[in-house]
Amino acid sequence: MRSIELKILLPFLFILVIAIATVGITSYVGSSRILHDLMSKFPASSSHINEDFVTQRLFDLQKYTILVAIIAILASCQLTIFFTYSIAMPIKKFVAACNELANGNFNIEVKYKSNDEIGILRDAFNTMAKKLKSYIDDVLRLKELNQKILNGINYGIVLFSNDHTVLFTNNTANKLFKSSPLLAEWVNNFIENYENTVIPPKGVIKWPPQESNFRYIEYEITPAGENYILCFSDITEEEKLKQNMEHINRLVFIGEMSAALAHEIRNPLQGIQACFQVLESSFPNEEDETKSELYRAIYREIDRINRIITNLLQFARPSDPIPEKVSFARIMNEIKPFITSLLKEKALKLQCSIPEYDELYIDPNHLKQILMNLITNAIRASKNGGSINISLSLTQDDEVILCIKDEGIGIPAQNLNKIFTPFFTTFPGGNGLGLCVVQSLTLKNRGRIWIESTENRGTSVYLAFPAYLHNHTFARR
Repeated sequence: MRSIELKILLPFLFILVIAIATVGITSYVGSSRILHDLMSKFPASSSHINEDFVTQRLFDLQKYTILVAIIAILASCQLTIFFTYSIAMPIKKFVAACNELANGNFNIEVKYKSNDEIGILRDAFNTMAKKLKSYIDDVLRLKELNQKILNGINYGIVLFSNDHTVLFTNNTANKLFKSSPLLAEWVNNFIENYENTVIPPKGVIKWPPQESNFRYIEYEITPAGENYILCFSDITEEEKLKQNMEHINRLVFIGEMSAALAHEIRNPLQGIQACFQVLESSFPNEEDETKSELYRAIYREIDRINRIITNLLQFARPSDPIPEKVSFARIMNEIKPFITSLLKEKALKLQCSIPEYDELYIDPNHLKQILMNLITNAIRASKNGGSINISLSLTQDDEVILCIKDEGIGIPAQNLNKIFTPFFTTFPGGNGLGLCVVQSLTLKNRGRIWIESTENRGTSVYLAFPAYLHNHTFARR
């Protein structure tokens, strides 16, 4: 194996030897010629040598020697450039290959035929490039796999640093941010205040905390070196479902208890009413107006208690609907006598917008009870001289939409989620069962109910019923 030192040293030694030998030979040949000329020009017996002749010959020898030396130097320079180029070229190849490798081209390969130290360096470089490419391919595959795992997780993941800089967000987090700006606002607030406030490592929070339009967010924060990993999820629907289930369980319990209490109260109440009727008939005194007024007050209160008991029983055990084809206008005409006096007390106008074809499939008794409860509530909430609007429409989704709208006091935003809770009421003297009964009967008839209200501007109650039942549909003419 040839050493790179020998490859550099030998050419210079060779050039030096050639140059010295050339100068020496030239000097020797020139000196020999001078002596030969001297010997041939002058006989041996002569003792006098011309000084000018000798000087001229030595000058010629000096010229030839300098000429040969210049030629030798030029040749040495040429050879030096050649050998320097042969050494520098593979080094330049290595430099170019290193730049390519630094720029991410891991398929680069240095080609060099010699087996000296540069050849060893070539083999080491090529092996390093192949291993580096293999390692980077493994890292990229692992990164891609991790990315798929992170994007497949049904949790938002945000990686942020100590200086509150977001380093990474997965696809779920990006989708949540787009669908709910409140979540993006919460994450930014969480990151900005994480190190400045005491925050539990995991939990469920309500955001924004002081607003009605809030979201439930479940989160967990995990340190990762100098960074932090925040996992979060919007569990608003799950929390609402949980609350609905708790609400349903409470309603079931209240219903069962109410039914039992209603039966226990109704029987002695009827006995009390019968006793007062006997007393009234046994001691008639038509002239005693006070006694008559007391009897009437007692009977009114007994009737009121009976109505509460009836509402309790209807709420706890509503009768199964018997749907039939009914006219909404006919049902409204049947209940008008019962609400006319209430409307007159407040000088209210009842405006109905009913289409020509107003037939729907529903239990008529249930519909009457629903309308009576909702219109009575609208009257109680309305101001004197206002109006109540009732409209019926058929949507493209084959749903019948019934709307009862008033211009009354409205419902505060914080109470909207409580209005279907038994015994919750904002009316003085109310029992809090009317809307519960309406909701129960609506659900029994395969409908749904929702309420929109603005405080001091009025309330709109919407009921949606399917446009078909038992393979019957509305006639479209």
